Amino acid sequence: FAELLSQADAACFTAKEQGGNRVCMAGVHAGDVLDRTAAMRWAVRIREALEQRRFVLYAQTIDPLRAPAGGKPGVNQESPRRHFELLLRMRDEKSGAILGPDQFMSAAERFRLGLRIDREVVNMALGWLEENPAAAADVAVCGINLSAEALGDEGFNRFLSDRLRNSSFPASRLCLELTETSAVRDLGRAQRFINDLRALGCRFALDDFGTGFCSFNYLRSLDVEYFKIDGSFVRDLESSSLAMAVIRSITDIAHVLDKQTIAEHTENEAILASLRELGVDYAQGYGIHRPEPLAEYFLHPAVPGRIPGTSIVAPAPHNARR
Repeated sequence: FAELLSQADAACFTAKEQGGNRVCMAGVHAGDVLDRTAAMRWAVRIREALEQRRFVLYAQTIDPLRAPAGGKPGVNQESPRRHFELLLRMRDEKSGAILGPDQFMSAAERFRLGLRIDREVVNMALGWLEENPAAAADVAVCGINLSAEALGDEGFNRFLSDRLRNSSFPASRLCLELTETSAVRDLGRAQRFINDLRALGCRFALDDFGTGFCSFNYLRSLDVEYFKIDGSFVRDLESSSLAMAVIRSITDIAHVLDKQTIAEHTENEAILASLRELGVDYAQGYGIHRPEPLAEYFLHPAVPGRIPGTSIVAPAPHNARR
């Protein structure tokens, strides 16, 4: 009975998602309904993980590629401290396995759990840095992803502002990453959010940049420091002239606007060399650093410009970031 009711419930919600005023069949071969049923199960697991504090933060280095005046490529002379992004993982309740966001974030977004996860990530990140002042002093920039819901929620804006005002970790070392599509959806709201948090010192990045834009005109309206070039272009850099042209265009326009670029999913040294030639400012990916738990990340010294090479076990999943 529970399974039948679950399928019926999923069929109702699927019909509503598809616009309403329609019939949606439940059954073992009904793909949309089965997808929603699976997503509902994930939503339950996400809520339990939030309540039981089973989310884990991983860190991944973002390395400079362009040499400052008189410096060497890959060595950040302006700031020898760490520049990294925090990535979210979930610990499975039964096996203890670490699950990547590609397994649960789509369900979280579908059932509007993004804001709860955003709050959890902010509290976890700032809490850890506050409890580890020596590690916090070694941070140049700490990137945190925010969901599309965060931009339009006044309550989250107040929460984040209050949390930063009461934190010993400087807001000026925090970089809030917003996806390009969520920012473009409502430019006015996005810029108000940026202005409010920038007043406290926060930096900003447009994440997954290049996948949703049809015009660069809106970039003048968004006051961000970084464009994070979407990994789909970076992965195709060696085989696609179009990908190379897109990366070159984004980089050139970013520099005209006095902003910097970060190439996601940098998987090997050949891609890294091409990114340097194109003038990209920073690189992030398994060819730079394999993500590791936040506490472990600070156990070894930072080595700017380090390329693990053969230490790469496997390429990163295409959507294994948050």
